Amino acid sequence: MQWRLIEQAPYSAAMNMAIDNAIYESVASGRENPTIRFYKWMPSSISIGAYQDPGEINLEACKKHSIGIVRRMTGGRAVFHDKSDFTYSVIAPIRVFNYSIGSAYRQICSWMINSLKELGIKSSLENKNDIVVNGKKISGNAAKAMDKGIYLQHGTLVYDIDMDVMPEVLNISKEPVMEKVTSILQHKKASQEKIYNALKNNFAKGKEIKTEDLSKYELMRAEDLAKTKYNHLTLPSGTLLRNKGACYVERGG
Repeated sequence: MQWRLIEQAPYSAAMNMAIDNAIYESVASGRENPTIRFYKWMPSSISIGAYQDPGEINLEACKKHSIGIVRRMTGGRAVFHDKSDFTYSVIAPIRVFNYSIGSAYRQICSWMINSLKELGIKSSLENKNDIVVNGKKISGNAAKAMDKGIYLQHGTLVYDIDMDVMPEVLNISKEPVMEKVTSILQHKKASQEKIYNALKNNFAKGKEIKTEDLSKYELMRAEDLAKTKYNHLTLPSGTLLRNKGACYVERGG
């Protein structure tokens, strides 16, 4: 099976989630091969879970610090995406992972764990979707088994922690962040380029990979979705909001 790899590029919060959505549609329709995508957030942003109450984050602080906000298509808790952090998405038929969401989590998270190992950082998987170093979370991951047997998983790798902005916008105190969150730079003085190369090497290992750009259809579709679906935080009528909290402080889920 041939995979497509889309090189890292920065986008707004709405556009990042719209691109993942557009790629899902392309893979589901058979127009494109299973896809690995790397991306950055510009400006720094918060993504909240598919059914999370946006009132749990500090909306005024987000406005003050020019932090983007978007609702993910996946569940889970609010995640702060610093512009220096790394994010990936993997979109493929669930049969690639033995028709098992648990197997998909383990396989994809192992690519992240092996990337950290290449950098000299020992990590492990906890609570199905948390990657931790010395008991502190360095990577959160979320997934959705979507229509037509297509699986989408995306996750983040913390490069550095903004202890001034991150706790404020997530509505949490600094102490839990310091106790429960860690970053690449706290363990290894590695450059952005070195980390990105480690991620690409390990996500691509053992696969037939072709590096490509987004298709014209995907880009047009993403631009439309960014304006119509991902530019607001409201849910369809009748959908219940849920209290979730911050991803880095409350593990799992």
